[in-house]
Amino acid sequence: MATITARVDDKIKAQAEEIANAIGLNLSSVINVFITRFVAERGFPFAVSDPKTVQMFDRTDLADAVSKAIRERHDVPEVPKSYCTVPGTDTDV
Repeated sequence: MATITARVDDKIKAQAEEIANAIGLNLSSVINVFITRFVAERGFPFAVSDPKTVQMFDRTDLADAVSKAIRERHDVPEVPKSYCTVPGTDTDV
């Protein structure tokens, strides 16, 4: 068994320990799970990106993007009107 030493911000470590304890693990087990998944995925087991460059859509923008994608696909059957309303709004796609 190998030992890894890493420097971590005190607040982040405390928060990680609290969460780990809440789900019945110690921090060493959490790190082992992460490294195991990192090896299995051959990289990070989640998306890693710069949050400043990630584009977020509001519901209307997302509905417009989906509608455009559907229109551009010629092999997709017509979608009933009842499926084209954005939930929580009166906006049709």
